[in-house]
This record gives sequence, C-alpha cells and structure tokens, in this order.
Amino acid sequence: MKRRYSSLWIITGFLALELLIFFGIHYFLDFSIVYNLVISLAVDHIALLLGWKRLSRWLSQKETVPQRRVTDKIETDRIDDEVKTTPKKLQKQIYDLHNLFEISINLTSILDPVKLIQSSMLLIIGQLRIDQVIIFLPSRKAGNPNVFYPVYSKGFSKDLWKGFYLSLKDPVLDMFGEKVLALDLSSIEQKLFNERWHKLINNGIKMIAPIIPRKMVKGVIAVGQKINKEPFSQSEQELFSLLAHFISVAVANSILYQKMERISITDGMTELYNYRYFKRRLDYEVVRASRYNHCLSLVLFDVDYFKNYNDTLGHPAGDAALKKVAMILRSMIRKSDIPVRYGGEEFCVILPEGTTETGLVFAERLRKQIEAYRFEREEVQPGGTLTVSLGVASFPKHADSAQQLVKEADAALYRAKGLGRNRTCLASEKDK
Repeated sequence: MKRRYSSLWIITGFLALELLIFFGIHYFLDFSIVYNLVISLAVDHIALLLGWKRLSRWLSQKETVPQRRVTDKIETDRIDDEVKTTPKKLQKQIYDLHNLFEISINLTSILDPVKLIQSSMLLIIGQLRIDQVIIFLPSRKAGNPNVFYPVYSKGFSKDLWKGFYLSLKDPVLDMFGEKVLALDLSSIEQKLFNERWHKLINNGIKMIAPIIPRKMVKGVIAVGQKINKEPFSQSEQELFSLLAHFISVAVANSILYQKMERISITDGMTELYNYRYFKRRLDYEVVRASRYNHCLSLVLFDVDYFKNYNDTLGHPAGDAALKKVAMILRSMIRKSDIPVRYGGEEFCVILPEGTTETGLVFAERLRKQIEAYRFEREEVQPGGTLTVSLGVASFPKHADSAQQLVKEADAALYRAKGLGRNRTCLASEKDK
C-alpha cells in the first residue's frame, strides 16, 4: 500500500511540473501549438493514471493473497475446533438442563414446609459448592410477615445469629422488587448497608436471593463463599437466581397445599376443627394414650335451647352466638387441646393426657364462662341467658376405644340436659 501511494505522488509531481513548463513557455510559443501540447499531455496523463490504477489494484490483490490464505486457515481451524467442541458443549448443556428439571420436580413434590426448606438448603450447598448458607423466613411467634429471622443455617455457630433479623423495608431487600434475582453484595453501594448487613458480610456472606412465592418477598437466602475460595462467576450467579426461583415456586405450592389442607379440616364459620378431623385425631390420640399408658378426656357440649334462640332472632344472630361460643372455647384451651365444632350447635374438646378430674374442671370453667358472657338479646332464652350443657368421659376409665368414648360423653351430655341443662355431667362407670 505504501508503494502505491508513493507512485501516485510521483505522477502528480510530474503533472505539476509540466503545467509549470506550460505556463512558462506559453509566452514564447504560438497559442495553437500550446493548446495542442496541453491536450496531448492531458490525454497521456489520463491514460497513465488509468493504467496505474489497474496495475496498483493487481499488485494489491497479489499482495493480499498470502494474507487471505493465512486468514482462511485460521478460520478453518476455528471451525474445526468448534465442530470438535460443540457436541461436548451440547452434551453438558443437556445434562445441566436435565439436572435442573429434576431439581424442579423434586422441589415441587415436597409439600411439607420444614422438609422443603431443609432440602432447599442442601440443594444450594451442592449446586454452588459452598459451605455456608442461611435461610431467613418470617416467625410465627413474632407475627410480623415483613421481618425475616434466620430459621435455618449451615456453617455457622448456633449463637451467631441469635436475635438477628432482616426487615422487608430494608433498602437492600427493596432492590429485589418482584423479580427472583440474586444479588452480589460486593456490587451494592456501601451506603445502603446497615450494621446487620455488615455483620453478614464480615461473616462471609457473598450473595443473597429472595424467596418470592406470589410476587411478594417471603424470605431471603444468603450464601457464603465457594469452598475453593474463588469468586462467583456470572453463570453461577444466574444459577443461584434459578435455584431461588425453583424454591419460590415450591414454597408457593407448599403454602397453597397447607392452606387447602387447613380448609379441609376447619369449620368455615367458627374456624374450629371440623368433624372429619375430629374422627381422625381422636383415633390417633386414643392409640397414643394406649401405647404410652396416658389418660385422655373428651368434653362434649351444645348450646341450650339454641333452636329457640335461632328461630326467634334469626339465623344471623344464631351464627354470631356460635362464633362467640367458639371464641370463648379457644381462649380457654391449652395448645395441645383440640377444639371441634361437632355439628350444628354441638362442640367438643379433646384433652390429650387429661384425667377425669382435669376434664371436669375444664368443663365447669367453660360452662361458667359462657353463662357469664352477655350474648346479643339472650333474654329471649327460657332462663334469660344463653347457656350450655356438657358431658365428660375419659379413656380408659369410661371407654376403651374412640367410638366408645364419644358414646359415653354423648350419654353424659344428654343426662345433663335431662337434669335441667346448664350443667356438667360425668360418664359413669356403671353405664359402660
């Protein structure tokens, strides 16, 4: 290329020199001679320029042939390498996709929340090759869904995160929005970190990802550095985001399943357990009491003259009265007790490990509490107040099976009604 440009400059120089000669001699020669000379020179130079252009193009092509051959060889080698490596890359991608598919299937098949979180933690440790992970979730005891506590952790001492929490109002968590996207803590502005985030970073946490079941952050997954101490690559960060997405979908399925299961065993009006759950749970408790040689008491009761109250004041008033009775019942039981709406205006309570005396004391306390409560327009009742009658039976004193226990409690209840209502009766051993 340099040779080409230098030759053009020489030709241009000759043309300029000839023009100077022309202007220098036009004073001494005849104009017609000068004119013919100029035309001749112009034609010669045009022909020369055209010929040189073709010559320079040919030389340029001749010079680039070796370069093209080198370029073609490099391109051919590159294509050969791609042909050799592409099948392996495709096989790896197929394996990775199959692995991720299996992961998603396994996670979504776990409906128990505790097992799901434990499996998720082990999954993240294995896929990202890390030895530290923390899963933050809301605490039922705290009762605030916008505050997340470290419910599961791996690779840390037990007391390290005691009292630690993350708030959904934190500007760092606000960066998630509605997207399941992993964040590298080193890429976040330092001014967004408070002392809690500094504690996480100082203890080795490198990335975080949200658990978003239904476009709302319900938890946070925090992971430490890789076992080989290398930084996380972009593909590993994307993998973390994908795993967090799988976990979010699995959590949504688990929440929906738990909700449907709770609905299936809960009375819609009083929000107590329903009869279906009562039968299953009573069978379980009787077997358990028999195995461990424990006592078990059953309290069965219903509202006195409820038909009169319902017919006089209407069904809405009757429903409201039943809800109030259920509210009083819930306020008086232990965590281990099982309150049930048996049907209509009938209720019952299973008292695990409750003796006969325990059942009687509880039943009398409940009767007095309901009698003392002021129900709406309860003066329409025959006695002027809304009351209940109760029957108590215990295992194994009064019955040796779940069916017999219900029968004895029901017989005691009807005895209480026969004796004037608003009282508690105990199943008698002689009635067995």
